[in-house]
Amino acid sequence: MLSDDIRVQGWRLGVLALLVFAAMGMLLSRLWNVQVVNSDAARQRSEEQTTVRARIAPARGAICDRNGIMLAENRPSFDIDFYLGDLRRDYAESHKGNVPRIALRPTKSGKARSEDDIVEIVRQSIEPIKDSLGLTAPLNEKEIKEQFRTHPDSPYHYMTDLDFATVANFEERNAGVPGIRIAQNPARQYTYGAFAAHILGYVGKPDNQNEHLASDGTPYETIGRHGIEAIMDAQLQGEPGSLVRRVSSQGYYIGKPLQSNDPTMGSTLYLTIDARVQYIAETAMRHANVGRGAVVVMDPRNGDVLAMVSVPSYDPNKFIPKIQSKDWDALNQDPTAPMFNRALHAYAPGSTYKIMVALAGLKSGNVTVNTSFDCPGAIQIDDHLFHNSDSTDAGTMSLVHAICVSSDVFFYQYGIKAGIEAIDAMGKLAGFGHKWGLLGDADEDAGIMPGPEWMKDNDKWLIKTHNIDHWSRAQTANTSIGQGFVLNTPLQMATFLCAVANGGTVYQPRLYSHVVDYKGDMKAEIPEGQVYSTLGVKPSDLKAVQEGMREVVNEGTATLAQVPGYQIAGKTGTAQAHIRVDGEVRRDLKCWFYCYGPFEAPRYVTCVVVEGGTWGGTTTAPIAQEIMSRLFAMDKGTVENITFLPPVQGNFNGVGAVDTQTNVNSNKPADTSMDNPDNNDASVTTPAADAPPYARSSNSKSHKH
Repeated sequence: MLSDDIRVQGWRLGVLALLVFAAMGMLLSRLWNVQVVNSDAARQRSEEQTTVRARIAPARGAICDRNGIMLAENRPSFDIDFYLGDLRRDYAESHKGNVPRIALRPTKSGKARSEDDIVEIVRQSIEPIKDSLGLTAPLNEKEIKEQFRTHPDSPYHYMTDLDFATVANFEERNAGVPGIRIAQNPARQYTYGAFAAHILGYVGKPDNQNEHLASDGTPYETIGRHGIEAIMDAQLQGEPGSLVRRVSSQGYYIGKPLQSNDPTMGSTLYLTIDARVQYIAETAMRHANVGRGAVVVMDPRNGDVLAMVSVPSYDPNKFIPKIQSKDWDALNQDPTAPMFNRALHAYAPGSTYKIMVALAGLKSGNVTVNTSFDCPGAIQIDDHLFHNSDSTDAGTMSLVHAICVSSDVFFYQYGIKAGIEAIDAMGKLAGFGHKWGLLGDADEDAGIMPGPEWMKDNDKWLIKTHNIDHWSRAQTANTSIGQGFVLNTPLQMATFLCAVANGGTVYQPRLYSHVVDYKGDMKAEIPEGQVYSTLGVKPSDLKAVQEGMREVVNEGTATLAQVPGYQIAGKTGTAQAHIRVDGEVRRDLKCWFYCYGPFEAPRYVTCVVVEGGTWGGTTTAPIAQEIMSRLFAMDKGTVENITFLPPVQGNFNGVGAVDTQTNVNSNKPADTSMDNPDNNDASVTTPAADAPPYARSSNSKSHKH
C-alpha cells in the first residue's frame, strides 16, 4: 500500500517536472524569438515607446518685386506647441486608462457615440504648470478638437510670438509634461505694412486641414487666403521636416536627435511690380487725401503691371498669426470696404471711354479724322435732349479738337455715326468686358460693354428694372461718352491705353515674372509681352487720336497734369454716380484721368480713379502729375526711399481740387466748364452704378480670415 502511494507521488512529481521543463522551454523559445529572431522589430517598438517625432514647419517662399526687394518674408516665432497625441497617451498611462469622454451626437440609427475629451485632458495636463509658466491664453476648444480628430501628432500652436523672457521661463521651469514643448517656427511678415496689401493678400489657417496637405500627409499650418498669397499658394508652400528624439518618462529630451529631416523652404515669387513705382503711387494718393480710389501703372512696351494701388487699405500683418475678432469685424463693418480692391472694380469710365470710341469710328471707316460735326449747347436724339458740357454752342468741331476739349455733343453724333457694332468690336479688342485674372476671377469685375448683343443677354433684367426692351440711338449716344451702362476697371483702362501708346498692341497684363526654388533654380517663368490682340487702326488715325490726347494735357481739360520738360498725353473723365451713406443718398462722382509719357517714347501708363471727386481735370490729373513727374525723376537717379506704410483710412468726405504744387486736397471749387458730368439725361439709362449684379465684385465680407 505504501509502495503504491510512493509510486503515485513519483508519477506526479515527474509530470510536474515535465510541465516545468516545458514551460521553461517555451519561455526560452519566446525569449530567443524576441531577442534574436525579431530583435530589430523589438528594438523599433522600444524606440517608438521612448521617442517622439516632431514636425518642423516649413517657411513660405518670399514675394519680391521685380528688383528683388522683399515685400513678404518670414521671421522667427517662438511658440508653445501642444502635441495632443502625446498628451492623451501620457494622461491615459498616468490615470491607468481612465480617460475622460464626451458624448457626441448620436448616429442616424440612434447609436450613441463618444470620443476622448481632449480639451479636458489638455486643461488638466497644463494645470500644474499653468501659473509658473504663464500659460494664460484661453483654450480654443473648437480648434483643439479638430486638430485631435484629424492630425493628433502634428503640433497645435497654443501660444505664438513669445518674448525672450517667456521662453527663458519655460525652459527653466518646464516640469516635463510630455506633449508640451517650445518650438521656433517661421511666421509671415509683410515688410512694409499696408504697402501693396491688395496685391499681396494675407495668410491664415485653413478651414479644412484635410484639403491642404503636404507631401508627408500633414496639414499646412498656414495657407494663402487672399491675393497673391492665395493664387500662388502651391508655389509658396515649403515641405515640412521632422526631428526624432529620445525622451525620458518625464518628457525630457535624451542625447542627440536620432533622425533629422530639414524642412524645405517654399519657392520665391518675383512680381512685375516695381516697389519704387508702387511707393510713388501709394504716397501720391495719400498726399491728395484720397479716401476711396485706385491707381494702376503699367509699362506700355510689354504690359507689365508696375503698380496697383487701392484706397483705403489694410495691414496684412494683422492676420499674423490670426486676426483678432475685433479687427476682423472692424474691417468688414467699415462702409468704405478697405479690403476691396478698387483697381479691379468696374466704374462708369466717363469721357475716358471716348478714346476707344474715337478709334472704333476711325477703324469702321464711317468717320475720318477730318469728319466734323456742329456742336450746339444741346442736341435732340430721338425723343431725348442731350446737353453739351457747358451748354454753350461750340460751333463746328473735328475729332482732335473734340478730344482736347472733351465735347460731349461731338461724341454723341460721332458714336452714332460710327455705330454701336463698331464700338463693341473695338471694345472687345481692347479687353473691355474681360477679366484679366491677375489675382483670380472672384475679386475682379468683368465690367460691361453695352450694345444690342449685351441687351439681348440681359433683356429680362433691363425690362424689369429699367423698362428698356430695345437698343436705340440714344443708348448709343450715351454709351459714346462712357455713361449709361458702361463699366470698366482701372486695370482694363490702363491696359487699353498701353495699346494706344505703343502703336496698337494690346498686351496681356503681367503681374508675375518668375518663380525660383530654394536651390536657386528657375521653376517657372511667365514671358513678358504676350499679345492679346491688336487694335488694327491705321497709324495715321492712331496718331491723330494720340495728338488729341497730347492737346488734352497741353491746353485742354488736363493742364494740371503737365510735367515740365516732358510731353504727356492723357484724357480726363467724370462720371455720374450716387452712393448711400448713413441712409442718405449722396452724389459720388467717379473722377478719372489716364495718361502716358514721355509722348515720343512712352515708358509709363498711369490710370487714376477717385470716388467722390469733383472733376477729372482738377482731382485726378494732379495726382497723375505727381506720379509721372516722380517716375521721370526716378529714371534720372532720384532715390525713392521705401518706408513702412500704415493703412489708409477710408472716408466719404470727397476730394476737391488737388493743388499741383503741394498735391493736397484743397477742396476749392472745381472748374466744370469741360467734361461736366451733368450732361446726361438720366431718362435714357440709369446711372452706371445700377449695373446688373453679375458685373460687380463681392464686397469685403466675402473674404475669409
